[in-house]
Amino acid sequence: MPDSMEAHRNARTIMRQIDIIAIDGGGTGTRLRAVDADGAVLAEVASGPSSLTLGVEQAWRNIAKGLHSIATQSGASQIGARLVCGLAGGRSPERQARFRALGREVCDDIVIVTDGFASLLGAHEGRPGVVLAVGTGVAAYALSRKGHVSSASAWGFAIGDEGSGAWIGRRAVAAYSRHMDGRFAQTAQLFEALRSKVGDTFNSVQTWLSDANATKFATLAPVVIDCAAAGDDVAAGIMEEATRELEIAIEAIDDGGPLSLLGGLGPVFAPRLPARLAARVTPPKGNALDGLILMGRRGWRDEAVPVSEDELRHG
Repeated sequence: MPDSMEAHRNARTIMRQIDIIAIDGGGTGTRLRAVDADGAVLAEVASGPSSLTLGVEQAWRNIAKGLHSIATQSGASQIGARLVCGLAGGRSPERQARFRALGREVCDDIVIVTDGFASLLGAHEGRPGVVLAVGTGVAAYALSRKGHVSSASAWGFAIGDEGSGAWIGRRAVAAYSRHMDGRFAQTAQLFEALRSKVGDTFNSVQTWLSDANATKFATLAPVVIDCAAAGDDVAAGIMEEATRELEIAIEAIDDGGPLSLLGGLGPVFAPRLPARLAARVTPPKGNALDGLILMGRRGWRDEAVPVSEDELRHG
């Protein structure tokens, strides 16, 4: 009888249908979570980068790999799910349309918002607050007490993302190039560390740069962070400038609510914030996947929050 009961439970698990697949995609990697209609997690997997700024086709390829892993891990009889995606670069209608066209054979119902907005919802459970997400890119998002959603930064690596991992890496290589050709005579531990990463001749640096995108530049951020911690003045200067850029992003949208720092570099910058901001930092209640699941379960389809008066009063 025990074996029969266990087999019955397993059969029920296998037959559970996926209701929502939340997809949190950035320039470094992607996380996917599948839940059933009751909100139970059926599977959670990781895949490669899916920032739309790196190419819609690449993003879909990596997400498709993740969906295959979801199907394998979940044991669901079919994936007739809604895809609720929080993707870096996800604000562009053109990119959204191309992404949906690629995913049409898998799913007809694809919601796309930015990863920063998804993080805002997850961190404060859909209630008023501020988030600063710092990873390969950077985005500051806020939901005001009046229900207004605003954002700063997140313009993309080509012209912005100041203070992000990619920005830090690019600033480091720029300083290194100036040192190599004599425009910046000061020696630095950072420059020595970059030699083995980027190259030590004009041609080797040019070769490294030939395919350098936001993700590749972001791999150098830990080098800068470590050198700054070891007392290197050049690296410390880059980190101080990054911190100030992040402060500016927060201040542009801030209305005084609880502040959460997210992303791989969030813990690096939390102790660097000025006291007026540090005093308001609170641990996030959830992550971007939680925010996307919340969106899916409430039927929200864009970057707007239909917050009730009661929720706002008690937010």
